[in-house]
Amino acid sequence: MAAAYGGRGPVLLGVTWAETALALILFGLRAKTASLCPPEDVSFGFCGLRWDFIWVMFAYVLAFAAQCTMTVSVSYGLGMHQDQLSHPQILASNYWSWIAQVLAILDLAIARCAVIAFLLTFEMHTHRKGRWALLTVGALQGLINVAEIGVIFHQCDPPQRLWDTDVPGSCNLIETCLYIGYAQGGMGAAADIFLACYPVYIIGRLQQMRLSVKVGLCLLMSGGVIAGIAGINKTVAISTIVETDDQTYAIAKLNTWVLTEMWFILIFGSIPVLRPFFVRFSQSIKTVAGYSSSRSRAHADGDRSGSRPIDEIWINLDGQQHSPWMVNGPRMKKGVSMGIQGSSQEDILSTAYPDQIVVTKKTTVMEESR
Repeated sequence: MAAAYGGRGPVLLGVTWAETALALILFGLRAKTASLCPPEDVSFGFCGLRWDFIWVMFAYVLAFAAQCTMTVSVSYGLGMHQDQLSHPQILASNYWSWIAQVLAILDLAIARCAVIAFLLTFEMHTHRKGRWALLTVGALQGLINVAEIGVIFHQCDPPQRLWDTDVPGSCNLIETCLYIGYAQGGMGAAADIFLACYPVYIIGRLQQMRLSVKVGLCLLMSGGVIAGIAGINKTVAISTIVETDDQTYAIAKLNTWVLTEMWFILIFGSIPVLRPFFVRFSQSIKTVAGYSSSRSRAHADGDRSGSRPIDEIWINLDGQQHSPWMVNGPRMKKGVSMGIQGSSQEDILSTAYPDQIVVTKKTTVMEESR
C-alpha cells in the first residue's frame, strides 16, 4: 500500500512535532533538576522520585506514542481529501487516527494529574479544602476521559466499523460520543484554567512575599490558560467532523488541536517546576559577566598606575553535582578555594544555600617608593 502525504498533514506534523521537541527538552531538564525527592521528606514520592515526576513520565510515554501513531496516520493520507485516497489508505488512516486520539485523551488526564501532584506539594498537610479541590479535579478528569474512551470503542457494533464503514453493523452511539466529547473538552479546558489560576490562591496567602514576586510567580504558573484555550478550540473542532463526509480531511484539524492541547499541558506544566534551574542559569551568567568585568577593570587600573599587572585569580569549584528540588531542596556546601599566585591560599565556603552567589573582593596594597 503506497503512502500518501499532503493536504493538512504537513501542517499537523510540523506544528505537533515542534511542540514535541520543546516538550522533550523540558522533560530532560526536569529529569535532571526536579525529579528526586528531598532527603528530609521521602514520603514526597515513590522510590526516590517525586510524585509529579512519576505522573509526568507516564504522560510523556503516552504523548509520544500518540504523536507517533498520528504520524503513521498522516503517512497514510490523514489531512488529504478522501477522493484522493484509495480504500486501503482510508482504512489505515482512520485506524491509526483513532488510536492516536484514544492515547491523547488518556494522556490529557494523566498530564493534568502531574500538574495536580506538583500543586499538592505546596499544600503539604495543611489547607485540606484546597487539597480536596485538587483531588476532585483529578478524579473528574480521569472519569470523564476514561468514559469517553469507552464510548468511542462501543459507538459502533462491531468496533471495526468505526474505521471501516464497509463492515456490516451499526453505529447507534455516535451522538452520545459527540456529547461526551463536548463535555470532556469543556471540562478539560475548565480544569486547565482552574489549575492555572489555583497558584494565585496559594501565593496570595504568603504575607512575607513582595507583591512583585507574587505577580511574577502567578504569571509563570498561569501558562495552563493557553492549554485551556487550545482545549476550547479542540471542542469547537469536534463539530467539523460531524458536518462533513470528508473525514480524512476534516479530522486533521481536530487532531491538531488534540495533540496541541496535550503538549501544551506538558510544556506549561513543566515551566514552573524548572524555575530554580532558570534562576540559577541566569545567576551563573551574571556571575561570569561580573567577574570578567571586574578583572578587566583591575588590569586597566594596574596599567594606568604603572605597577605590575595583577596576577590572574584562579577559582577551583568542587566537581560534586548537586540535585536541586523545587520544594525543600537539600542544603549543601560548596568548597571554593581562591588565591593569588605567590600568596597564601584561602578556603572560602559559601553559605548553606548553594543557589546564592558569594561576592568576594580582593584588595591589593602597594607601597610607593620614596
